[in-house]
Amino acid sequence: MSLRLNRAVEQIAVQTCEKAFPEEGCGLLIGPIPDDFDKPGRALEVDEARPLPNGWDASAKTNKYLIDPKTLAKVEAELSGSGRGVVGFFHSHPQVPAWPSPFDLTMAMPCCSYWILQVRDGKSVDSRSWQRTEDGRSFIEEEILLEG
Repeated sequence: MSLRLNRAVEQIAVQTCEKAFPEEGCGLLIGPIPDDFDKPGRALEVDEARPLPNGWDASAKTNKYLIDPKTLAKVEAELSGSGRGVVGFFHSHPQVPAWPSPFDLTMAMPCCSYWILQVRDGKSVDSRSWQRTEDGRSFIEEEILLEG
C-alpha cells in the first residue's frame, strides 16, 4: 500500500498547509485511477495536488477541514474519461501529529488516500498517509514514495 508523488506535488501541499496555519489547509490528490483502486494494498500515484478552501467556518477550521462536495463533483466531471481522478485528499494538522483524528475517520471514503501534514508553528514538520480500512473503523498507514 503506497502513495507515490513527486516534489512538485509535495511543494504545493506543503505551501497550502503552511499558508493556512493556524487553520487546516486542504486539497485534492489527483492521478491515474488504477484497476485495483478498490482493493486493499493498492498503490496510488499522484501527479497533481489541487489546493481548495477549507469549507468550515472560522471557529472549526483549526481542527477540521471540509471540501465542498460541489467542487469535488466538478473536478470529477472535468477528469471524466481521462483515466485520472481524485485518488485522495491532503490536509494539515496544526500543532498536532499527522495521525487521523476521529473526525477524519467519520469523513473518510473507502479507497482514497488521506495524506496528513503536521504543521508546527507555521512549518511542515512531518507527513503520513493513510487509507481507511474496508470496515470503516480505522486507518492503515501507507508508505509515501517521494520521487524527484
